[in-house]
Amino acid sequence: SSAIKQSILDKLMVEVEANLGTAMTYTLFEYAKDNKEVFMENQPVNTVTSVSNSISIGTPDVPPSKKKEKKEQLSKTQKRKLADKTDNKGELPRGWNWVDVIK
Repeated sequence: SSAIKQSILDKLMVEVEANLGTAMTYTLFEYAKDNKEVFMENQPVNTVTSVSNSISIGTPDVPPSKKKEKKEQLSKTQKRKLADKTDNKGELPRGWNWVDVIK
């Protein structure tokens, strides 16, 4: 309810003023986590169940749209160099990185 929300905000503002001038994000989260029972002691149980019911009824599952990944555009020269280095399957020939011991 809005009254409980306001009381939680008031309690958090007291903590903010106590920690003013320091990095307090983690401190505020820990304070809220440690005192969640105190914050929610006046919360009616029916409100929580109605919220969970409205969430489950919500919108139907819609598969996320996938963006098509663009292939890298190569120039003719780049394609020709790639074809010269590789075989017809796009793989480098066997031994391309071997060291010539005789030389």
